[in-house]
Amino acid sequence: MARALCQHCEFAINTCICHAITAIKNPVHVIVLQHPSETKVTKNTAKLLNLSLSHCEIVIGENSNDFNAVLNNLPTANTVLLYPNENSKNIDNSVTLEKLPTITHLIVIDGTWKKAYKIFQLTTQLQRFTCISFNTIPKNQYRIRKAPRIDSLSTLEAVAHSLFLISNQDPAPLYKLLQALNHQQTKHMPEHVKARYLD
Repeated sequence: MARALCQHCEFAINTCICHAITAIKNPVHVIVLQHPSETKVTKNTAKLLNLSLSHCEIVIGENSNDFNAVLNNLPTANTVLLYPNENSKNIDNSVTLEKLPTITHLIVIDGTWKKAYKIFQLTTQLQRFTCISFNTIPKNQYRIRKAPRIDSLSTLEAVAHSLFLISNQDPAPLYKLLQALNHQQTKHMPEHVKARYLD
């Protein structure tokens, strides 16, 4: 039997996070390019962004055929792609950030490192945007989904920190929502199992 879902947040009724959602007006528009496999992950954080941010769009796909309709309409000079590579600009360096044109759109790839790399390679339109990253990685607060790398962040955390650096957007409401997800997804676990996630 299928579990009853909350009609707003689309989590199961007993793990609903609606009480923790805060409406956020973000001047920098967020576009999430989501790998199809992430849509099946109940703990995926991209949909939390969509529930909170006033300007957020999630596009599901794997390559140019899926994403170009959206990417073609973005202003090249004012759009950045959060993607660490040898050419990326570190935006936690204020001098570097000030040299960039005004950022109005932020693209984020939602998927594992391997799948994100594949999307980047197969979506040629992404090559026209400036890549950004940050030197100092915030502490990972997404404890219910184990990351393969110590410097991994959930999509929500990566966006929250990017918006803070780009436009001084307060990340606290998004982090609060992530903590609610952590709590709701672990509250029914036996204590010894819960400890694996929350220590």
